[in-house]
Amino acid sequence: MAAQEFSRNEQHYLEWVHSHPDGFVVNTGRSKNSNYMVLHYAWCGKMRHLSKNATPGGFTERQYIKICATDRASLQAWVRDHGRPDGTFSSEHDCQR
Repeated sequence: MAAQEFSRNEQHYLEWVHSHPDGFVVNTGRSKNSNYMVLHYAWCGKMRHLSKNATPGGFTERQYIKICATDRASLQAWVRDHGRPDGTFSSEHDCQR
């Protein structure tokens, strides 16, 4: 499955992470800066639940966008196409269940 980009569409992004809990999410800035492309699991609380740092609209409607896929390989291809030729992520968030 190809990676799906969510920009300025909070509702569809949240529907995706809740319906694909075993998927993956890359969090990056709206400018798609290759220095900040962080991999998360879709079940990660930081990617699913609003908090002090993620008020309504904070997931995809302001400075961040999300790129989602059911497999890591699709996201590695996306980051390669957006400035990380080796297909690595700037970091991988240690999500706790």
